[in-house]
Formats: sequence, C-alpha cells, structure tokens
Amino acid sequence: MPSTPQSNNEKILDDTKLEGGVPLENALTYGHDREHELDGPTTVADERRTKAILRKVDLRLLPICSLLYLFSFLDRTAIGNAKVAGMNKALGLTDTEYALALSLFFLTYAALEVPSNLMLKRFGAKRWLPIIVLFWGITMMVTGFVKNAAGLIGLRLVLGAFEAGLFPGVTALLSFVIPRQFLQVRIATFFSAATIAGAFGGLLAYGLSHVRTGGYEGWSWIFIVEGILTIAVAALGYFMLFSNLDEAKFLTTEEKEYMSDRLRFDGQDIPMNDNYKTSFVLAGFADWKTWLSLIAYVGSLAPLYCIALTLPTILKTSLGYDPVRAQIMTVPVYVVAAILVLIFAYFSDKLQNRTLFLCLGCGMSAIGWGIGLASHDPHVRYAACFISAAGSYAGFPSVVALLSQNVGGKTKRATCIALQVGIGGLAGIISSNIFPTKEAPRFFNAYKACIIMNCVAIGGALFNAAMLWRANKAKQAKIDSGEAAALSRAQIADMGDKSPFFKYRF
Repeated sequence: MPSTPQSNNEKILDDTKLEGGVPLENALTYGHDREHELDGPTTVADERRTKAILRKVDLRLLPICSLLYLFSFLDRTAIGNAKVAGMNKALGLTDTEYALALSLFFLTYAALEVPSNLMLKRFGAKRWLPIIVLFWGITMMVTGFVKNAAGLIGLRLVLGAFEAGLFPGVTALLSFVIPRQFLQVRIATFFSAATIAGAFGGLLAYGLSHVRTGGYEGWSWIFIVEGILTIAVAALGYFMLFSNLDEAKFLTTEEKEYMSDRLRFDGQDIPMNDNYKTSFVLAGFADWKTWLSLIAYVGSLAPLYCIALTLPTILKTSLGYDPVRAQIMTVPVYVVAAILVLIFAYFSDKLQNRTLFLCLGCGMSAIGWGIGLASHDPHVRYAACFISAAGSYAGFPSVVALLSQNVGGKTKRATCIALQVGIGGLAGIISSNIFPTKEAPRFFNAYKACIIMNCVAIGGALFNAAMLWRANKAKQAKIDSGEAAALSRAQIADMGDKSPFFKYRF
C-alpha cells in the first residue's frame, strides 16, 4: 500500500493502514536534522513514556481548568438558585422576564465563541482565559446589586459575552497538548466540574440564602460571593495555565520534544500546518463535520441545561420542598452524575469509541425523563432526576471529543470547536423557555421535549458516525489507487484533516 510522501532521511518501520475505527499508528525513525519543518519525528512513540508525561501535564493543567469551568457553570446557573431563594419576588420578575434573562445569556455566548477562540490562538491561553474569567467575575458580583429586571437582563448579556470563551478555549487548549486517543478523559475530567458545580452551587446557595446583612437578601449574596470567588480563581489561572508545550516549564526539553512529536504526527507521518491563516478559519466554517455535530450537540445539551437551570425548581414544585431543602436535594443528583462522567470517559478512551457512549448517555437521559413524565409519585420523579442528569452529563463530553479529534490544524480546530460550542450553546434558549410556572409540577411538555431532544441526539450521533466511516473509505480508496502518493508533503500539511492519511475516529 502506498505511504505518505517521505523525506530522504526517514526510515519507515511500520506502515499506516486505515482500518477498523482506530488507525494503526506507524513507528518512524528519522535523523536529527530539524531544519525541514515537514520532516518526521526524531523520537519513537513509547506508550509508557507518553502516559508518564501526560500525568505531569494533567497534574498542572486539569485542576485549574476544572476549577475555571466549575465557576463558569456555577455562575451561569446561579440564577436558578437565586430564583428559588427569592430573587424573582424581590425584583418583581414575571415568568417572561425571567425566561428572557435566561435566554439572552446564550445570544452573546454563542456570538462570541469564535472570536474568543481566535483571540486565544493569538494571545495564548495563559493570558486570554484569566482575562475573560476576571471580567465575568466582576459581572457576576455586580449582579447581586441589581434592582430591576432590566439590570438583570443586561448583566446576563454581559456575562454571556465573557463566559463565551472558556469552554471552547479549554477544549482547544487540551487538544493542543493532548494526543487524540487520550483526549476524552481529559475533556470529561474538566467537564465533570459542571456537575460538581451543581452540587457545590446547591450547598453554597443553601448557606448564602440564610444571609441577611448589609441590606441585601440571600439571593444577592449568591451572586456577590460567587463573583468574588471567580475573581480569585482568575488570578490563580494566570499562574497555573500555559499556552503550549514550549511554555510548560515543568517539562524537560526532551519531554517537550517527545510530546511535540506525538502531537504533530498524531495519526499521520506529516505534521499539519498549525500556523494562522485566514483560509484555515474559513475551512473551519465550511467543514461539514462541525455542522453535522450540532445535531447531537444541541440534542444532548438541551436536556442537560434543563437539569442545570431548573433542577431546584423541579424539586421545589414536584416534591413540595421548601426552597432551602430543594437546594440541598440537588447535591446527590450531581454527585452521581459526576462519577458517571468519569466512568464513561475512561471506557470511551479505552475502547476508542465516542459514539457508543454518547448514545448510551442520551438513552439514559431519555429514560430518566420518561420515568418522570409517566409517574405521579414525587419520590419516583426525584429518582428519575438521577438517571436523566447522569445520562446527560456523562454522554455530553463524547460529542465534544468527536469533533476535537477529527479536525486537524490548530487554527481550524479552534474555529470548529468555537462554532460547535457557540451555536450549540443556543440549546440553552430551548431549556430556558420550556418550564413555565403554569405547567408545574408535572412540566408535561418540558419532559416530552427532553425525551425528543435525546432521541434526536442519538440519531445525529449515528448519522455522524456513518458519515465519518464513509469519509474514511474514500480516503482509503485514494491511498489504494495511488492518488494520494502524488501529493507533496507541503500539500498534505496544509490539507489538515482532509489529508487521505488522516483517519477519522468515531
């Protein structure tokens, strides 16, 4: 079988073949002349060494990324806890005004994802991410002082603008420093902070809802205290984050070179062009994988946001708990979900299968919402929340990893991730508007909508897998026919994931 175009100083020990769903990676040895950008790796892959270096990267990167995302999710969903603590009554909010405050967050959140990730590519994660965290922390703190609906809605718009860059930014950063086959468990680890945020938010809201000092009620202190904590975390982020392997001072020069080879030659023996080019940005907008992934993304995220934004309300109305107890009862739901997120991610990386676990998670979520829809028993409905939350949170990282691992070149990948997270984030508008107070305590239409959205996600995931499989067959045909051998190394580098030698994984 023809291999990729070779430089004069390389010796191929094992050819690359596209088969099965996971590529058989080739082992290469090269001379040490690094003058030629497209020459092959100077190191040979060793799984034990790779995992040892990744542990060092994990210890430095995952705790701070998880902490940042915890506060991101905590701050955007704090409004649900504030509502239960009396915010709507204090501000005189109607159901429509509250839904508007929830929904408009996602407009600026969606609009600024791509610009934010391009800024991250330009200035680096170490600088860009702490800046946006600082400003949304200030916005969050100021929200505690609002006096009317207009102030709340305006600040939610600003909060969405600054939070826009965090999730796609961290996802892009991880994809810049973690090889594809090890990516999902890292994405899931920092995403599990979202479930921890639910538990932590419930406990924090429980404590702060009792505060009556400085002339402000408990709901105000939820925003103020969380804002102050977010500002502190932004400062910590500046000292903990790094933008690329070259900035990773905790790695030796040899470790940096070794991991750089694993990343540059991840799936093919010619590195992709990671420079910034407008054509790479446009290629991200034109990539069918991004737009197709949105079916599963929106379908899985809408039920997740229903849990995140309305669980305290569901528990208050369905179980008849007082506001304080409703906050506490959210905690076990999120703890179980966080555990399942990590279990799903571990086996997804181990089996190198994202689609299976995405479908399993959405299936679980649909079953949970179905049980809640069918039952009149409040305790059964509470148990159903465990199933629906665990399924939604555990399945969702797979849809993010699916796109991240199948887009090549840093600029294009940053663009595609931002498009997926930004446009897909509009699912929050659906979640914000399907739980009107007049439909409490059953929320019949909302439960049906969540079941339907999960089924849409499963269908979208399966169709996406079929299209990726078909694309791999077309790539293999180009290799087998000899067409791919006519491509120069520079052409293949610029093709990114469209290279016939880059295998899509699903």
